[in-house]
Amino acid sequence: MSTETLFQPDFEPQKEEFQLTGRILYLTVDPDLIRQQLDGENIPIPLASDLAFGVSTDELAPNRICLQYTGHEEDLLGNNLLTGFRGGVIKSGEILNGNFEAIVAGPSFGRGSSRYHAPIALQEAGIKVLITEPAERIFSENAVNAGINILHPESEAAQILLEENRIPLSKLREHLPPISREIINAGSLLKYLQMLHEGKFSYPVPKQQQRPMTMAEKMITRKVKTGSNSVGVSYVKPGDQVIAIPDMYYGYELQTTVVRRALTDEFGDEIPVSNPDKTILFNDHTALIQNTEAAQTQQKEQKVFADQHGIINFENDDSGSEAICHTKMLEDFALPNQLILGNDSHTCTLGAVNTLAVGKGAADLAGAIAFDEMVIQVPETVRVNVVGKLRSGATIKDAVLALGARDDMKDGRLASGRVLEFGGEALNNILFDEQIKFTNMAVELQAFTGILEPNIQMFQYLNEKRGMTLREFSEQMVISDDSAEYASTLTLDLSTVEPMVATPGDTQNGVKLSEITKQKIKIQKAYIGSCTHGTPEDLRQGAEVTKGRKICETTKLYVQASSQGNLQTAEEYGYIQTLLDAGAELLPIGCGACMNAGPGSTEEGEVGIFATNRNYPGRTGKGETYLSNPKVVAASAIAGFICGPEDLENNYTA
Repeated sequence: MSTETLFQPDFEPQKEEFQLTGRILYLTVDPDLIRQQLDGENIPIPLASDLAFGVSTDELAPNRICLQYTGHEEDLLGNNLLTGFRGGVIKSGEILNGNFEAIVAGPSFGRGSSRYHAPIALQEAGIKVLITEPAERIFSENAVNAGINILHPESEAAQILLEENRIPLSKLREHLPPISREIINAGSLLKYLQMLHEGKFSYPVPKQQQRPMTMAEKMITRKVKTGSNSVGVSYVKPGDQVIAIPDMYYGYELQTTVVRRALTDEFGDEIPVSNPDKTILFNDHTALIQNTEAAQTQQKEQKVFADQHGIINFENDDSGSEAICHTKMLEDFALPNQLILGNDSHTCTLGAVNTLAVGKGAADLAGAIAFDEMVIQVPETVRVNVVGKLRSGATIKDAVLALGARDDMKDGRLASGRVLEFGGEALNNILFDEQIKFTNMAVELQAFTGILEPNIQMFQYLNEKRGMTLREFSEQMVISDDSAEYASTLTLDLSTVEPMVATPGDTQNGVKLSEITKQKIKIQKAYIGSCTHGTPEDLRQGAEVTKGRKICETTKLYVQASSQGNLQTAEEYGYIQTLLDAGAELLPIGCGACMNAGPGSTEEGEVGIFATNRNYPGRTGKGETYLSNPKVVAASAIAGFICGPEDLENNYTA
């Protein structure tokens, strides 16, 4: 597919039927069956249990390809669709040239990153239908915006399509909520929003019936747009799909490439920018590879776009970024009771300040820039009551890994598409730098977003960073009603949490460190950083373990702060010097190896242990990556194999 039609999905208003004329690719757990299909053979329809679970956007559109993409390359993404899948069984061009038109896969399809590159890759490769159990929320929204249909394998529509190779469009899309159906029928999100402003659609107004509400529901009510000049409703309920006005929206160079392309495809050179003061752009994802040609193009074109339209744009220098975008948004922008759209899955980080922060794709950011509006479907909420106190050696990272590894979370997908609301008196005694892990990693549990109940530590952070008074905090903060309805209520007892490690392939592969230590798994790379672990507290934890010790000569330890402010604090307290004295390498500020975009990424055959957030196949390099807390990462770097600080005291050796 030519890039000339990149953001113009196949759309014929007069066409009433969809026909499946190409082949179907079954993404199975057996690579040999995939290879047979790619070689032109047909295979028997596999059992549901034989289909791949949790195919991530890192596998659909690998980082190494996204980092090369500037919007000017024809079929680059389509040629490399699924080349990151499970060790590289699918080679470049095989899907694009294989006459495939549909893909069938297992549950939790499209988990992880919000990258719009994934649906573009599907689109360029000719894929028009995905048959999978409900795909993850951001990907599903991106697919609708790109004109890609998703069907549940047990749905009547899927059965009709597979049996007859044709289906009425109305039947194909009847399962979609009203606005999503109008978007895909209109041809794109931007077309729908334009038609909405032209009066061809009316603003949907949810039926308002008095009911107790959660924090997330309350934050949505104040931002619902009910007409061209009217905003706010009294009540919403899960399932309502509405148009809302976000308080602000942000993105970065890697995705601004796609945002700009969507806007120029729709509006040409006369791009409407509704409210530039609410738009914030960052150069952070390519900060550690900024000398590459593609990164320079992405950053230059973002600057030109920002300058043209009066948009805030944080640029780079030799020390990297001003900050990783989510950290900067926490430090300087986000406030309680706001609705924030971010063009990144880890936008959920901002929920740490009692904000409803929603990760969206590039088309959604384009829509916000042009029309100051976003589409949002009111999510259900899972309440997590945090109780108890962490035992020595354990951190909130361990608590999140333990929570994600629960059967109901991992296999049951309890949090999928739902808000994770963390609350309880225990929050008052947890450092804010640690609390960030609850919300930052909510998306790793497949959640819609994460949000924290107001607490003392949150107020102290906002007071320090933003000068917020206690009165202002009390007036702005939001709490859930006592009788609010939850999809589920869980208790997270911190006193039972042990140090954890997530084994390669999925953040939800959490196991107790004690089980891993016995295996004496040798490592070559160790990493403390990213938007998850670049706080002063994270660097303190690493320094505490490395003080007076040396990194193993066969291992490299990389450390970084997530903002200039965090770096300065860590330097003032001596944490950075302690880490350097042990032999660690301090990296510039930016996303880096967390997304295979800089020093520390694992090479083929290498094993790494990272204090970051995500370890899907290919996410952090060609090797295998374990996840843990900074203490375990630092101890492992010293020992040369995965272990905890207490193992160093016992003189364990690799």
